[in-house]
Amino acid sequence: MEFKQSQLTRSTQFALRKDGFFVSQRDGRGAVDIAVEIPYEEVLPIQIEYRTHLPGKRLRWLAVCLLWLVGNAARLQYDVGYQGGRGLPENFWVYVGSALAGLGLVLLYAWQNWWHQTILHMAHLRVVLADHPRDRRQLRAFLKQLEKHTKTYLRREYAPINPLGLIEPQLRRLAWLHELAVLDTPEAQALATRLTGRLPGRGFKSMGQKLEAPYVN
Repeated sequence: MEFKQSQLTRSTQFALRKDGFFVSQRDGRGAVDIAVEIPYEEVLPIQIEYRTHLPGKRLRWLAVCLLWLVGNAARLQYDVGYQGGRGLPENFWVYVGSALAGLGLVLLYAWQNWWHQTILHMAHLRVVLADHPRDRRQLRAFLKQLEKHTKTYLRREYAPINPLGLIEPQLRRLAWLHELAVLDTPEAQALATRLTGRLPGRGFKSMGQKLEAPYVN
């Protein structure tokens, strides 16, 4: 399964592979910014953040410059009409209108592709995407499949226990899987009980002293 997103300045590709999650990002010229395969052990937890990032200072300066240019053009036009001053170039206002329309298209593109962002957070990676409404459903479906695939991989590789092996590393592994929600609480407790022979958290007190949980096998 794959997810792809293309912009003028950046293209992104996600892919599920056998042993890891592949992430690739390229700039508008095709040069690689990111090309990495993350082991499934380092994917969870997955979080999505939606953010609007407006370059306020630059937009203010742009607005001031536009107002200054339009104001000067209007003043020159006034001089021509009422004081016989030097005229404006032919089709000046057509050019101004075309320039403003082009600027509006650039701002619209920036609004849709640069200033509205979807940020994907994983254990050891942060990827910034454009927040395209048309991509939201596909991205959520892909991330849901990624989480499911990752949990299936981790369960297959790390959930099996060996009562004859070292107990402490296996208990730490079960706690890790439980923390990542790969194993729910009853599953983790059942596996820990099979591994240690004790009921987890079932210790009791006698004569003011806390005793260990009884063995169940």
